[in-house]
Amino acid sequence: MADIDALIKKYFVQPEDVVLPSQPMPLTSAGNKITPLIDGTTYFNDLKAQLDLLGRGTPEENKKQFIYLTGWWLHLVGGKVDPAPGGSGVTVPAVELDKPFSLDGPAAAALMTDLLKAKARAGVDVRVLGWASFAIMANNFNQARAVQGGLISVRSTNIGTLAAIKDLRTEPTLADKVWVNILTHSAGAAHTKLVIVGSDSGAIGYTGGLDFAGDRHGLAPHPTRQWHDVQARVEGPAVQALHDYFRDMWNEIRVRKIRPFSLGTANLPSHTLGTPELAARSLPTTAPGKHRVQSLRTLPQFHYTTFNQFPENDRISWAQDGLFEIRCAWLKAIKAAERFIYVEDQAFWSIELMSALRDTIQRKPALTVVLVAGIADPTDPKYPPYGLAALSQGLLKGMTSGQRTQVMMFSRDVVVHTKSTIVDDQWAIIGSANFTRRSLYTDIEHSVAFLDDEDLLVRQYRVKLWADAFRLGSADEGKIADIEKALNVWNPGWGVPGSGVLLPPSITTVEFPTPTTLADEEQEKYDRYYDVDSTKPWGGCRS
Repeated sequence: MADIDALIKKYFVQPEDVVLPSQPMPLTSAGNKITPLIDGTTYFNDLKAQLDLLGRGTPEENKKQFIYLTGWWLHLVGGKVDPAPGGSGVTVPAVELDKPFSLDGPAAAALMTDLLKAKARAGVDVRVLGWASFAIMANNFNQARAVQGGLISVRSTNIGTLAAIKDLRTEPTLADKVWVNILTHSAGAAHTKLVIVGSDSGAIGYTGGLDFAGDRHGLAPHPTRQWHDVQARVEGPAVQALHDYFRDMWNEIRVRKIRPFSLGTANLPSHTLGTPELAARSLPTTAPGKHRVQSLRTLPQFHYTTFNQFPENDRISWAQDGLFEIRCAWLKAIKAAERFIYVEDQAFWSIELMSALRDTIQRKPALTVVLVAGIADPTDPKYPPYGLAALSQGLLKGMTSGQRTQVMMFSRDVVVHTKSTIVDDQWAIIGSANFTRRSLYTDIEHSVAFLDDEDLLVRQYRVKLWADAFRLGSADEGKIADIEKALNVWNPGWGVPGSGVLLPPSITTVEFPTPTTLADEEQEKYDRYYDVDSTKPWGGCRS
């Protein structure tokens, strides 16, 4: 049995770690059950099973049920959609993106749009927040300049989301309940992939990296270029924090000025006035498990240059100075690491987080660090070498040759879209936040960090995640349960041999760069568009 009090003090954010007002004490709860759902097929099947339980009772029973859903990209209708002004309207090529989205699988007949409409008609309180950039998708004359600056992929995904919002609003019961999340920084995104389903008698939450788009259906063993991702299923008292986060965003948008969005030749209003606020709800505090959870958020600050040609936004009323809880939690756990840190992520751009890894390596010679990336997300633009700069300026700067042997980076032959870190088989985080500056300071994010009273969950999660990477079947997962044998698979110089597992050809070593800095033009794009820091004054375009 673990000394849970010691683990909490060591890995979880504590009152002494708090830096007010932007880094308050995160909402922390006991008695939860966290289930890591590895890959889209696992998550979508789990979510569908929960949705199928709703809307089957009497009208009185159904109206006590709810489905609250947020998304960075809701590509629910698929296909080529009407373009924004000056745009082609063609989504970036990817598997099955031309077809409507179904939880049942690529191109399956049971569409998610039909499912949500049916639940709403049955009386379930269905509410959707999809993100679109008011700076890019609004009808303003600087749009073309922003797209040329590298934001064409933002426009492409936003078109899909706006088309889904337009389609869902054709259902009368959803006409006032499907909104655009307009709370973002001008160069930021509402990046959360948060779903809460249930009723007043109990609810389940989901948070992680998975959007509702047709190419997200993946499952091990992965064919090359398939999607790989993780979503966390949350049960217990922690669901209250997820519910309240959605509620706070919904009610904030409700009182905002409506912003018109361009979809083809039509204007799509961001939301509707007069919709009743989402009332407070006290969910049951039943304890279904023994997992400790910190519910973590990122919300931006809003600082603009004197002359700014892009539309500006107002501060969020309940987060006037932003919220950087994910940053605080990540840095705390990295600093506390003793034996290993494993980071699986889409983008390793944060010099601050890379520097924290370096500092911990330099203090702890027994520590090993594994970084795992993959093939670029096909919906991302072609990025300059921000990751190389973060590696050389953050992780490797000042390291001795011996310290460099403590860290290795690998690339898988699949699209690694995961946003998860594991420390010492004791602490882990799953959510929407990437290993990037914008996820720490600018985008709207949500993640959960967790420990286990019995000290089993995080190791079990690590074994499942590494078995996916090593292409092991369930019968062979026990071979990497021992962390020393498992680390030896990544690097024969680490841990101890004896697992019988070899690194598969689908995983290749990433050679660390020579010292890399960004050219002035690359640095400007990085600061202005790709990895914005909301604590700094921002101007969307030059005159």
